[in-house]
Amino acid sequence: MPRLPLALALVLASCGAPAAPPAAQPASPAASAPPPPAPPPVQPACAIAADLPPLLPPRLDLRAPEPSRENLRAWVDLLADPALHGRAAGSADNRRVADLLARAFLSFGFSPPEGHDPCVPFERDGVRDQNVIVHLRGKARPDGPFVLVGAHYDAQGERGGEVYPGADDNASGIAALLEIARVHALRGSDLDLVVVAFGAEERGVLGAEAFVEAPTVPLARLALMVNLDMVGRPLLDGSPLRLVVPRASEALGFVVGARDGAKTRALLDRAAAREDRPLFGIPEAAFRRLGYASDSVPFGPHAPTIFLSDAALADYHQPTDTPDLIDLDQIGRAARLTLTLVDEVQKERRE
Repeated sequence: MPRLPLALALVLASCGAPAAPPAAQPASPAASAPPPPAPPPVQPACAIAADLPPLLPPRLDLRAPEPSRENLRAWVDLLADPALHGRAAGSADNRRVADLLARAFLSFGFSPPEGHDPCVPFERDGVRDQNVIVHLRGKARPDGPFVLVGAHYDAQGERGGEVYPGADDNASGIAALLEIARVHALRGSDLDLVVVAFGAEERGVLGAEAFVEAPTVPLARLALMVNLDMVGRPLLDGSPLRLVVPRASEALGFVVGARDGAKTRALLDRAAAREDRPLFGIPEAAFRRLGYASDSVPFGPHAPTIFLSDAALADYHQPTDTPDLIDLDQIGRAARLTLTLVDEVQKERRE
């Protein structure tokens, strides 16, 4: 037993009796309280993922009035995590991603297409995959025009034991799509908005082709299709062409489809002027002659299209396309420009 300090011993002696031991303190309520209940299990939004462990969504600022850097970062980091093995089309990991995206869109206030859950399966060219499709009804008449905004969520998968995480191509486009949907739902609109996370783009724009063949809304009502594919790096990153582009660090690349091309370009220019956003255009014919295609191409015969991209060559389809190289400000520029495009279409329809 340790000896009492001398001063304390003298005090106790002067009192004529040893000090009583301190009374036992009652246990604090926190110590005796039962542990908090476990959160309820995550319910899948899509039948295609009912047999798979769900992905948990990141923590988000759901009330941010503009596209949020923190939200964009959270989505890119989650989607490009090596644990998802590169989100290859047709894989179980990609089905888990599809279900996660569906749950996020529904939480923003969107609805699945009539007669479907949000994940709409398709099979093309030997690939079985799914698009994630949601609608948000506008305030105008139910048979009025709509805008479709899309981005593909698959990447290159794994090769030779290496993961191709696809942070720019195309976790960046999906992160922008999610923030566009969230902010648009907060603001409200007269227009119907259809949001599609396309599957199997890397296998030949298969998801976009499947949607065009079996659209969930008549394509005759489609006023504009905006496609976001690679919007997370500086414009023309890795290309010497970047040196001749004014304000290249703030610019976005674009391709305007041939249908109503002059009118669509004028619409884009108005939106870019409102955002003070420099643009760098690539003619659609040249884009396709170079061997490139993206999800806007199958829509081209049916509606005006705008394809937004950074056109970056650095780390394109490489294992080095990782989240640490992503320019969040560039994703935010693409998201804000797309929201302004939707607003410009709405203004046109009012006039």
